[in-house]
Amino acid sequence: MIMAISPEMQGRVEKIEKLIEEGYTLKKTSLGFIDFRNSVGKRVGVVGYNSPAGLSWIGLFFAPAVCTQMKEWSYFYVNGCVLVIASIFSGVIGFDLDGAAGTAVSISYGFMIPYLRKLNKDNGTIDMPKVNAIVVGILLAIVSSVPASIIDIAFAFLAA
Repeated sequence: MIMAISPEMQGRVEKIEKLIEEGYTLKKTSLGFIDFRNSVGKRVGVVGYNSPAGLSWIGLFFAPAVCTQMKEWSYFYVNGCVLVIASIFSGVIGFDLDGAAGTAVSISYGFMIPYLRKLNKDNGTIDMPKVNAIVVGILLAIVSSVPASIIDIAFAFLAA
């Protein structure tokens, strides 16, 4: 199956390609984050209101499935690590941060997905079929949240 890029996503990828033609550089860090720099080497923020490619709404709401479809596994280890950190802080301060942490990861990937799509397009990555991506994405999202759940349970026992 070839890469499934919607017209909206294609427009975002074309914006990135135009900037690259102007001397911008696009790389993925070893942790799976986006390193986008302008023609003088200054880092350009890709997450937030001023993101050159904007927000992928599908990526925001369905990040596990989209990342699985693109074979972008960094989402799951970033999600797992952020949830573990949030669970530890939640246990210590007594205020649940897990929902906010998960939302922050989804928002971040909603902004990063156009750049990841561009990199995958350049690398010739073949998409996973959509149904498989949805099922596998849900399973991987559950697996990535297990360590945080164990920490939450441990803190609940300590508080009891």
